[in-house]
Amino acid sequence: MKKFCSSVLSGVRLGGAATLSAILTGAASSETVSVGSLADLGAPSETVNTTGQYATYSGRTVDGVAGVQTKDATFAVSIDFNAGASTDNGVIWESGGATIGTSVSYNQAGKTVSVYHSSNGGNALGVVTHNLTEAQISGGDVEVVWAYDASEIEWELFVDGVSCGTTSDTTAVNSLNNWSGGNAAGLGIFGGNFAAGNGDNTNLAAVANLGDTATINLDTGLRFWAGTDLNFVAKDSVVIPAGIAGPLEAGQNRGFRVVTAQAPLFSEISNSFTRASQQLNGTLMSEGQLVADEAKKGENPDGSFDVDVINFLEAFDVDGFPFVTNFEDDANFPGIPGTGDHYSLFTTEISGFVELSAGTHTFDAQVFVDRVDAAPSNDNGLVVLTGTNPRDFFATELATFVRPDDAPPFESTPWNFQFNITAPIAGVYPIRLVYWTQDSNSGLEFSQQNQLVNSDGATVVFRESTAPNHSHAYIAEVSPVPGVADISPEEPIVVLLRDDKTTVNVESVKLGFNGVDITGQATVSSGNGRTTINYQPPPARQSDRNELVLEYMDSSGKSFTREWSFANSLGEKPPMVTGQWDFSDGLRATIGSDLLFNDEVSESDTLFGTTTSFEIADIGGEPAEVMYVPFGSRVGYKLLHGIAPNGGGRYVNRYTLLMDVMRVGEGGASAIIQASPTKNPGDATFFWQGGNMGQGGGGYNGDGTFTPDEWHRIGFAVDLADEKVITKWVDGVLQDEWRPQNKDHIRRAMEPETILFYDVDERSEWYVSSIQILDGKLSDEEMEALGGPSAEGFEAPGAKGLQINDIVLQENRNVTIKWFSRANRSYRIEASSNLVDWLELTDGHPSQGDLTEFTELGQDINGAATRYYRVTEE
Repeated sequence: MKKFCSSVLSGVRLGGAATLSAILTGAASSETVSVGSLADLGAPSETVNTTGQYATYSGRTVDGVAGVQTKDATFAVSIDFNAGASTDNGVIWESGGATIGTSVSYNQAGKTVSVYHSSNGGNALGVVTHNLTEAQISGGDVEVVWAYDASEIEWELFVDGVSCGTTSDTTAVNSLNNWSGGNAAGLGIFGGNFAAGNGDNTNLAAVANLGDTATINLDTGLRFWAGTDLNFVAKDSVVIPAGIAGPLEAGQNRGFRVVTAQAPLFSEISNSFTRASQQLNGTLMSEGQLVADEAKKGENPDGSFDVDVINFLEAFDVDGFPFVTNFEDDANFPGIPGTGDHYSLFTTEISGFVELSAGTHTFDAQVFVDRVDAAPSNDNGLVVLTGTNPRDFFATELATFVRPDDAPPFESTPWNFQFNITAPIAGVYPIRLVYWTQDSNSGLEFSQQNQLVNSDGATVVFRESTAPNHSHAYIAEVSPVPGVADISPEEPIVVLLRDDKTTVNVESVKLGFNGVDITGQATVSSGNGRTTINYQPPPARQSDRNELVLEYMDSSGKSFTREWSFANSLGEKPPMVTGQWDFSDGLRATIGSDLLFNDEVSESDTLFGTTTSFEIADIGGEPAEVMYVPFGSRVGYKLLHGIAPNGGGRYVNRYTLLMDVMRVGEGGASAIIQASPTKNPGDATFFWQGGNMGQGGGGYNGDGTFTPDEWHRIGFAVDLADEKVITKWVDGVLQDEWRPQNKDHIRRAMEPETILFYDVDERSEWYVSSIQILDGKLSDEEMEALGGPSAEGFEAPGAKGLQINDIVLQENRNVTIKWFSRANRSYRIEASSNLVDWLELTDGHPSQGDLTEFTELGQDINGAATRYYRVTEE
């Protein structure tokens, strides 16, 4: 049997849990409400469940809202559209008449839904129209919502939660704030023989009852929320924080500002947003040297170019012809080629102030993806940010391009990327696009609804803003990065501030470290629009706590405060097993978290048994328990390794993966693990190929001894942070020292959840007997000592027999846990309230023989309802 355990877990219920809930009731006054669905609005103010004529809304008080016809309003119906040839404008709903009123209609032949708003003596007309898709016509009930904003005097139309736009005036006469005259309302008919929609105080053309062109769902009926202007927030939309917008009149000088930085050809720099930011700041280092900037500079004092639209291209297909992209008249990237006369290794920053109405907006970008096996990745990068200064290190991230798993794996091609953002109020919002490229095709288009942003008739962008909260001095860089762990205690804290429209008041700079003002111990230097703060914490400190507070003022007198933290290492930490799976009980873990099936085929076709039952070779002459991995397009096993980000990065940069496996049959590449499924979803991290293992060009060096249809013990010992190497091992023999690597590598740094044996198109069948993962890189001596595969699998060092056997909640709320232990050992005890965030209660807790106990005081539990405990032998 293969049963070893280095860490055990148990929990105790401590008492009643508090529940916080909120109920949204009908609004009593006008307001704009952003929701994910109609359910978020709560109960409607009223509902109509029959078609026909009914009383006008003019002059009514509904749900406490008086004179509803001049207030915000939201209406909704579910409707099943029928295909056909009728050219009538069939009324879904209307109220008032041709002089003052609103109508919503369906034109069957045109396949359109429209909202018409008549006012100002019938001579003002606002219209918004949506072209229904074939799926919306043939797919059953569609949710149609129209919401009125009294402050803007406009209706917004939503179909299935997506905005179709707002009513635009089609007449020279302006609309007035009144959406219903005194004429009757109607559902499915035009009540009182009048319906808004012509702009000359006459009826909507070709107006008719809805008839059999569509069917309104009368079970849900016509729902009306008085005093509420709804805005749908797309499920994946990022809501811009309050306080960022400037007034609409603040935008000045239409267009974008664009600046580019380019590294010399053959520079070894990573493909990451961190590299892009440092390249723009002029702080990027490679091999201990500052990377030069070869990009040409623009005519503006800051070296930027003035650009009207973002439609850049430097890309050619395999035959040498320029790619055809979404928009014609492509321009070169400003500043490229630089003085080095090449088109690679550059970063371009696009900035401006975009004019947005309140609500959700969908934008499109087009970039290039390249071969998945390029090292480093050759995909283009793009991050979109906002903030009162979107160059600030702590700016809000609106979108990040991630290569999708359906991108072609072995070709360079343009790829469309869509993202949603939600503006809380109408205004001009600072926006920053950071685009970077490596050594392949480059292209960037920025558009909305098939129009380049800032082109004629499209969303407007300005190069400048007069808003006093915009373009202030900002924090450009912070090191170490906030939130990381395992930082060397000898690493200094460095902060870079940069001037913008306002400048840093150097005398105002104040830095706090763990609650102590250490400004006097820090070095603060200033020049050329930059202020650098450098502080060296005590290298011998006995705590891993590093809490920073930075305060500064700019030349306008505005104050800024930022807080962040990171954790340093405390001495040498030997590699520790955090996960092990031996397949004697399905996907249950021997150590750590159970594996999870990646898809239905994984669950249905995966088999568990022994080498004997599968009629395959034993391991070392002994039968072993094994798992059979089937072939399938999404077959895989989700692995939560339990390792915190390390090596000073945002991801796991130091780890060791060990496996006893048999690759079934000959053939092409076959995935071993996908370590970064969100950063690089289309391609695995390590593969088997031709008797070796690795990934990409230069990644398969070895002696070819990882032969198929035989058991092998393979290992990857990874340090992307300091050694910047991956050593690869087969049966205790070093195959390759794979260099160079880099911290937070887009493919090889591990995310919290990884996937075993998964890749989009390069897969095979496997047998696996044992898998172990460690926090930290094993040395060459330790890897060599592991030798070949064993029917017993891997033994976690010092881990046999560890088991919590008792947990007691005492009357004074102290909790005592007891576990079977071994003499002359020590233990680390951790606690959690949610099985995600763990607090170390103590380490080095000495063994008390065969049974050891530990008590946590009730006063330290802080009233938690549930407490989980984890014990690890050190």
